Amino acid sequence: MLAEDYKKWVDENIRLIILKDLADPRSGGSTNTFLIQKSLERFSYKKSRDYICNQLLWMEEHTGAVKTRTEGSETSAVLTRIGRDHVEGRHQLAGIQNPGDAE
Repeated sequence: MLAEDYKKWVDENIRLIILKDLADPRSGGSTNTFLIQKSLERFSYKKSRDYICNQLLWMEEHTGAVKTRTEGSETSAVLTRIGRDHVEGRHQLAGIQNPGDAE
C-alpha cells in the first residue's frame, strides 16, 4: 500500500470511529476533540486535536455527517441523521469507511 493510500485509509477509518462514538448512546450524540482524542488512543491512533478538528470540519463540509461548534479552543460535534444512517448501514458516505469494511 502506498503512503498516500495508507493515509487515506487511516483518515477514513478515523472518521468512522468518530461517527461510531457519536452514535453510542452513552455519548448522547455529541462529543468534543478531547474525548475523541482519548477514544482514538484505544485504537493506537495518536492524533492532535487540530487533526481531529480538521476531520470533524471535513465531515461537516463534505458529507453533513456531523455539525460542529467551536468555543474558544474546543470544537464539539453532534451526529446528524445522515451520519447515524452511515453508521447503521442505511447510507454510504464517500470519504468515511463503511462499517462493514472496518470489521
